[in-house]
Order: sequence, then C-alpha cells, then structure tokens
Amino acid sequence: MKLPGHIPVSNDAVRAIATRHGLGDRALTPLVEVGIINAVYMLGEDLVLRVPRDHPTHVAQATVEAVAIPAARAAGVHTPALVAYDDTCDLLPVPYLIVERVRGETLCSRDLEPGATPNVWRAVGHDLALLHTGVGEDGAAFQVARAARVPDPRELVERRAADGWFTGVEARWLGGWLERLAPAATQTPADERFLHLDVQATNVMVRPEALVYLAILDWGCAGWGDPAWDFFGMPLRAVPFLLEGHRRVARLEGDDTVEARILWRHLQLSLAILPRGAAPGFSWGERPLAWLLEVLRFFLEPPPARWRELAPRTSFPCSSG
Repeated sequence: MKLPGHIPVSNDAVRAIATRHGLGDRALTPLVEVGIINAVYMLGEDLVLRVPRDHPTHVAQATVEAVAIPAARAAGVHTPALVAYDDTCDLLPVPYLIVERVRGETLCSRDLEPGATPNVWRAVGHDLALLHTGVGEDGAAFQVARAARVPDPRELVERRAADGWFTGVEARWLGGWLERLAPAATQTPADERFLHLDVQATNVMVRPEALVYLAILDWGCAGWGDPAWDFFGMPLRAVPFLLEGHRRVARLEGDDTVEARILWRHLQLSLAILPRGAAPGFSWGERPLAWLLEVLRFFLEPPPARWRELAPRTSFPCSSG
C-alpha cells in the first residue's frame, strides 16, 4: 500500500492545540501505529490526539468521527467521548480530533484466537445492537454518507482470475459457491442502519487483567447500510459470538438471511481488496489474504448450525465463466 506520510506534530503545535482547547500543559507521546488512517498520540495521561494523513479520504473520515462519536454515545455504545474537533487547519494542515483515553489495551495486542475471548465479542455485538437500533434518521448522523457499494463478488472472481491471483479451476469453484449463496445473500433489508464499519480487534479495547470489553474506537468509516456489513473486519470465527450478543438486544434487519449476507460480505471484500497485497506492520484487519484464510478455518471447525448449510462444497455443477 502506498500512503501519504503522517503529518508531523511539533512541540509548538501541541502547545497551541492544548491552549486552544483549555487543556493546560500536555506532553505528546506517539502510540504504536497499527491502522492506516491516523497517527495517534497520547496527549497527557487522559486524552488522545488523532491526526489523519493528508489525503481527502482520510480527512473526510475525521469529519465523520466528529459526528459519529456523539451519536454512538447517545445510543449507549461504549466509546470514548469527543473532547474537541478542529477543522480550521491553522495549527495543523489537516483536521484533528481529541478524544478521551480508554485505560486498557487493544484486543489485537493479545493476538488471541476468537474462541479465547467469546464474552468480549458478545459485548461488542451488544454495542452494535445499541448502535443499529439507537441512532435514528432525525439526528446529525443521518448526514453521514451511505456506505460505499462494492462490486458483486461473482464479478470479482472473474477479475481476480484474469489478474492471475488464481486459475479458472478455482474461479469456477468459488463462483459456484457464490451462486449458491446469492439468493439469500443478496436479500438486502429495506431499512438501513447506522454502522461502525470497522469492527476489527485494533478498535476493540479491553481491560488487560481480565480481558473484559471496555469500548470500541475509531468511527471514521461509519455510515449507513445493511447491518450485516458491520460483521466484517473481525475473524469470521468471532461473528457467531457477536450475533449472539446482538440478538440478546434486538434481532437484525433481515435476520433470517443475515449469516449468508455476512459470509457474502467477507468474500466480497476479501476479493475486492486482494490486490492490495502484503501489509507488513499493519493489523490483521488490513490483510485480505488473512481474511480468506479465516473463512476456510471457520468452516473447518465446523461452524454453528445456522452456518452449516452455507459451507463450501468440494465441487459445484455450475460455472462462473
């Protein structure tokens, strides 16, 4: 991936930012970079400064966060409060956000299998249910854009085969699987919901000692769409736990087909982003080959009952081209 460099934040800029927002004298401490959008800094002991890369898409995500964070908190979602959002671009050449610090660690930092932390994933699912049911179309969040559409994965199979990622043999097999999933997976519910859209382990904060869920971070990808889309970014083996947590609060829109739509989304985005290639130094949630391997692991274990009829077969009678 080729990304613009991070914006340098000088000591003078830190002092000016702290003064503007009445924060007193604060030290700036860079945090480990695991995502691709923002540079993240500790600002003193209790606040976090988020500075996007100087790219139109990344800058736009800061604007989305400024709207999404208050909306999510109002719905009861565990996420740190927004302290300041500044888009004047006179102290830094890009907008920036200051949010409260969550005193914990990312779930990603533990490098655990999904089955090792089921209660964390159930709690995330609980918060997603609050988000999906608690953010309405009558507030500021309704101004946030609809989630971008991704090409039909059946078309993507053909493209990736033509690009040389796999041969016609694999394309026919994968295309056949997608054709079998399509009747249920393409039944998009009529009502769109407000979504986080980046629920990966780097954005899930836990208490280190007991691995208890604390909060979900990073709302720059938030948008409106099919709630099934919010079950991507985490390993597919975590999804049944999230669905369990969500259903304790509310059924999902189109609940009868949600597993098929989630699987479709995992395959769709894996194929769409596969040309990104290797992403050394970044999180699991930025690595499309890992996503595809995870789908295979999910069906090898085997999966819960509602998923078994969706499993791939060794061969299909139909052809994708």
